[in-house]
Amino acid sequence: MIDRPLNTDLLRRSPFFAAAGEASMARLLRPSFTQQLPRGTILFDQHEVPNFLHLLLAGSVGLQARDEAGAETIVEIFGAGELFLAPAAILGLPYLASGLALTDVRVLMIPADVFREGLTQDPALSRAAVELLARHWRLMVDQVVDLKLRSAERRVARFLARRIPEEAGAGPAELPEPRAAIAARLGMTPETLSRTLNALEARGAVRLSAKRADIVDRALLAHLASR
Repeated sequence: MIDRPLNTDLLRRSPFFAAAGEASMARLLRPSFTQQLPRGTILFDQHEVPNFLHLLLAGSVGLQARDEAGAETIVEIFGAGELFLAPAAILGLPYLASGLALTDVRVLMIPADVFREGLTQDPALSRAAVELLARHWRLMVDQVVDLKLRSAERRVARFLARRIPEEAGAGPAELPEPRAAIAARLGMTPETLSRTLNALEARGAVRLSAKRADIVDRALLAHLASR
């Protein structure tokens, strides 16, 4: 469903648009539109050549990779404010993963050709794209280190800690995504995720509920994440 009205305050909280600035933001918004999509929607499919970039305004999207035998897994989860899979749009190459709405989502659809043209003409937009690609490269390396070197407890603790601001010290870490998707992102089974969450609760770091984990002590959580 196309949803034309756009709250620009949502966009200003996006790291990409904050880096690009108002003029670049206006240039990209003119031909763009928003969509409100229900949980379970495929925003784009693996191997599809992108026609749009997607900037998530609300909700969570998982990047779902599928192998030749049809087995699937979630390789990353993006939240509100994220502009994702820019490399495919910049290079005009097929997506390496599908975009799956893990919750109801609201997404800004930016035409890929407009974005590519902007990169050649707008230095502020180019700088913002470089920052975006650098952040995502670091995210990818961090995830590889997670999967290869860190225990299940450290992976879960780090995932939860990133869901609240460091300066907050405590507060709710929203977990609106299916637990199976979170487990796949962290490279573990849902059962291992459940046991690890329960262990963190037993240590006094979190209090669990159906859709969130209340961070009781972020310092303790950070300590567990670094062990």
